[in-house]
Amino acid sequence: MRAVRHSCFHSDAQMVSFETARAVAVALAEPLNRQEDVPLVRAVGRILAATIEAPCALPPFDQAAMDGYAVRLSGETGVPLVLPISGRTRAGDKPDVLAPGTAHRVMTGAPLPGGADTVVMQEHATCRGDHVQFGLDVEAGCHVRRVGEDVTKGTAILRPGRVIGWTEVALLSALGIATVSVACPLRIVVLVTGSELRHAGEPLPFGAIYDSNGPMLGALLAEPSAHVTSLTVRDDLAAITQALERIAGTADLVIVTAGMSVGEEDHVRNAVVRAGGGLDIVKVAMKPGKPLAFGTLAGAYFIGLPGNPQAAAFGALAFVRPMMKALLGQAPANRITAKINFTHPRKPGRTELLPVRLNVEQGRLTAHRSGPDGSHRMMPLVFADAVAVVPGASTPVEVGTPLEVLPFAQPRFDVN
Repeated sequence: MRAVRHSCFHSDAQMVSFETARAVAVALAEPLNRQEDVPLVRAVGRILAATIEAPCALPPFDQAAMDGYAVRLSGETGVPLVLPISGRTRAGDKPDVLAPGTAHRVMTGAPLPGGADTVVMQEHATCRGDHVQFGLDVEAGCHVRRVGEDVTKGTAILRPGRVIGWTEVALLSALGIATVSVACPLRIVVLVTGSELRHAGEPLPFGAIYDSNGPMLGALLAEPSAHVTSLTVRDDLAAITQALERIAGTADLVIVTAGMSVGEEDHVRNAVVRAGGGLDIVKVAMKPGKPLAFGTLAGAYFIGLPGNPQAAAFGALAFVRPMMKALLGQAPANRITAKINFTHPRKPGRTELLPVRLNVEQGRLTAHRSGPDGSHRMMPLVFADAVAVVPGASTPVEVGTPLEVLPFAQPRFDVN
């Protein structure tokens, strides 16, 4: 594990740019390189940990692509319009041999009889007793699937970092592969700090609020390759320290929300140190979410996020998800851009994250504002499906400007 204290996030560092923070977060998270073998039927959504080579070819033998009649055309000067039928092969039968000067009845998927090189589809043939009559448009090589034309035996078909979806399951099943090596799930613990927090369903005294960050981050980060648990703790140095000590050694990634600033009730920095961790507190030139923390805690990676819901969610999208991909050995996701349909003022040197709704208009991806400003607001998140990254500048961003967007749901555009 790389020591954060040697990065630009040393405690005496100045405020860094949003892009610098993203780069360092990913560089910090080295692949864990833990893997396990699982049945293919349980591997959907998991991250492939080892290269898979095809144990056989697809198709595994020359086969008929249509119901029809197998004949030989190569080297022939002409094909009689009427041929005797010499045999019949169905899918699953053993391969047969085409008798010279005859036609062989075949079904879709059946092995092509030895000596045949063409299948005439039954719609272009007329059976007359034990003979078959063909039309005049018979073409050599038609309707035959050649061995290995899809997959050659020994070819590397899937590489580490690939997310296994239904298409991969189809391919691997066709190759007879029943077990795959995948990255072990990440163990993520979300620790939500705040004396005012209550769990849903509990009585809510005046001045208290229900915890949304824990359930939100658990849902946002949940995937087959990550196990996420959530805990809450009051704003107390001893209580936070004890919670971190219990977590230490049991997680790959520890996420804490709130308590990252320098107020009287912000205890997380001291608690991490007391729990045996190393932490660099930084300020990132972004809105919302200026206070961020990167570090280590008893072998786990640590990231501290702000407490406001939008700031916590956007920090998870911008920093935690890329760290998760790096820990699982995946390549960084391709960046996605959309043209915005609104104007927005900007400040030099500060990146702003805005909740937006994506749409396709005239064949182009566009982004629309989903609600008013305010990192405490929940409804703009409900009406959004992405975050627009607005770089700092001295001039407003105009309609039609292409901007990077961070989708809430992870697309599969970035597979290897």
